[in-house]
Amino acid sequence: MSSLNIQRVSKKFQEIYGHSIDVSDVKGKEEQKNNAYFTRALAATALMMRCDIEVDIAVNSITDGYHDMGIDAIYLDQKSNMLFLVQSKWRQDGKGSITQDEMGNFVEGIKRIISYDLEGANEKIQAKKDDIDAALDGIGCRIQALFIHTGSQEINDFIKRPMTELIASTNDEADENLLFSPIAFKEIYDYLASDNAASEVDIDYLFLNNWGKISTPYPMYYGTVPTAAIGELHLTYGDRLFDKNIRFYKGRTDVNDGIKKVLLKEPENFVYYNNGIKLLCKKIERNIKNSSSTESGMFTLKGVSVINGAQTTGCIGQVYKENPEKLENAKVLVQMIDMSDMPQNMGTSITKLSNTQNRIENKDFAALDPTQEKIKRELSFSHYQYLYKNGEEITDLSSQLSFDEAIVALACLCTDSEYSTIAKRNVGALSEDINKAPYKALFNNSTNSFELINSVMIVREVEKKLQKLKRSSSGKKYAACVHGNRLIEHIVLQNEKDKDGFSTSVWDTSTHLEEIDEIMIKSISIVSKELEETYCDSYPASVFKNQTKCKNIVNAVASSAFAD
Repeated sequence: MSSLNIQRVSKKFQEIYGHSIDVSDVKGKEEQKNNAYFTRALAATALMMRCDIEVDIAVNSITDGYHDMGIDAIYLDQKSNMLFLVQSKWRQDGKGSITQDEMGNFVEGIKRIISYDLEGANEKIQAKKDDIDAALDGIGCRIQALFIHTGSQEINDFIKRPMTELIASTNDEADENLLFSPIAFKEIYDYLASDNAASEVDIDYLFLNNWGKISTPYPMYYGTVPTAAIGELHLTYGDRLFDKNIRFYKGRTDVNDGIKKVLLKEPENFVYYNNGIKLLCKKIERNIKNSSSTESGMFTLKGVSVINGAQTTGCIGQVYKENPEKLENAKVLVQMIDMSDMPQNMGTSITKLSNTQNRIENKDFAALDPTQEKIKRELSFSHYQYLYKNGEEITDLSSQLSFDEAIVALACLCTDSEYSTIAKRNVGALSEDINKAPYKALFNNSTNSFELINSVMIVREVEKKLQKLKRSSSGKKYAACVHGNRLIEHIVLQNEKDKDGFSTSVWDTSTHLEEIDEIMIKSISIVSKELEETYCDSYPASVFKNQTKCKNIVNAVASSAFAD
C-alpha cells in the first residue's frame, strides 16, 4: 500500500478524532505517541465499521495501554448481542500483515476475557467488567474478535492457527460463541473514503408476486418474493439490510437452524411456515409497465431496511450462498411500507412494535395442556398461584411461581442430568412439543406439586447465591457460577429431593439454606477443577451445554464431594 494512502488515512483519523483520543499515558518520544494515537484510532474505527456507533462511544471503548492483555478495545453491542474485542496495529509503511506474536497475544487476551480473568489488567479493561460479565452471562451473546491493521497482506493459515484452534475449542455444533474477522488496509481505506457511513440500500428492481396494496393512511405493498431474490440481496448488502432493525442476523441458533431446515427439506412449504419479512422504505415506486396486474409487479425501493425478519433474511442468505439450487421452489411473504409521507417518528414505532407484538414461543403452547391447569389447582391448595399463561408476571415471590421457573426446576430435579443440560443449552426445547418428551416427562399426571414448589424455591436460592459468588470470583470459578448454574442446581436438587417432606409438604427453604450452601460450595470447587483440568481447552459455556461432559462432571462431583 502506498505511503500516500497511509498519509491520507492518518489525516482522516486526525479529522475524525482530533484530541479525543488520549495518549497521555504513553511515555517516550513523539513518534511513540503518534503510533499509539493511530493504533487507538484504528481500534475505534474497527468498532465504528462493524457496529455503526458514534465517535465518542468508539473512543470510550479503547482499552489500549500498558497491561491491556492484547485487547485494544472492548464494546458490548446490544443490537447484535455481541461483545467486540479488538486488537489494532498501525503499520506506518503499509506493508506486511499480522505477526505470529501479535496473534498469540490476542488469542491469550481473548482466553482471559472468556475466563473472566482480569487480574492485573489496566483500568480501562477493569472499567469494562460489567459489559464483559453481561456478555459472558447473556443468553445467545457471542464474541467477535477483530484484528485491524494497515498492512497490505492477508493473514496466512499458519499465523491464524492459534485463533483457529481457539475457535474450534470454543464453538461446537450448537453454538458459534466466538467469531474472528481481520480488517486490512483496503477495507479501512474504502470505509474512510465513503465518509464513514454505509450508503443506503436502494433496490432497483424487486418483483412482487400476487401482490396487494393498502393505501391509507400510508402505502404498504404485500406479496411473495422468490427466496433466491432475497438471498441475492443479502449476498450484496449483508448487515446493511438491517440498519434500522433492533437486531442483526444472529447466525447459527436453534431457531435459525429450523428455518434453514425447512428451506432445505421443504422449500415449497416455506411460505406457509414462515412469518415473512417486513421492509421499511424511504420511497417505493411501482413500475407500471411491468405491473399491469396483481399477478406480478415490479417495484423500485429507496432507503430499504429489514425491520422484521432479520433471521429469515439471514438464513435465506446463508442457504443461497451455500446451496442456491435449494431455493428454486421457495418463496417468502414480504411487506413493503412506504415512509415518504410518514411523520418522522412513525418508522421507529413500526420497527419497535413489529418486533414486540404477538411473539409466540414454544412455551406458549403449554397453556393448551390441561395438565397446566391441573397443576395450578393443586398449587392453590398450598396457597401458591401458578402463572403459566403468556403475559402473567410474578408480583409476589412469596406466593407465586411461573411456568418458566417450573420447567427449569423440574428439569434440574430429574435424576439424569440430560434435561438440566437442555435447560442450559436451549430451554425452549423443553416445551418444543407438548405431546412428547422432554415436556411430557416433566409435566404429566404424576407431577408432584410439592416437589415442584420446593424445587423452584431451591433453584431461586441457588441462583441468588451464584449471583453473589460470581461477583467475587474469576477464572474457572466464575465460569462455574455463570455457565454451570443449571448443573449446580441439578446437583443440589439431587441431594435434597430424598429428604423428609420434600415430596409431601411445602418446605421452609430457609431451614435448609446451610446445607444447600455447603453442597454448592463443594460442587463449585469440583466443577471448577474439572474445567481447569479436564476441559481446559473448551469454552465453559459449551461444556455445560454438552450432555456427555455434564454427566462426567456430575459423576466427578458425586464421587469427590459426597462419597462417604
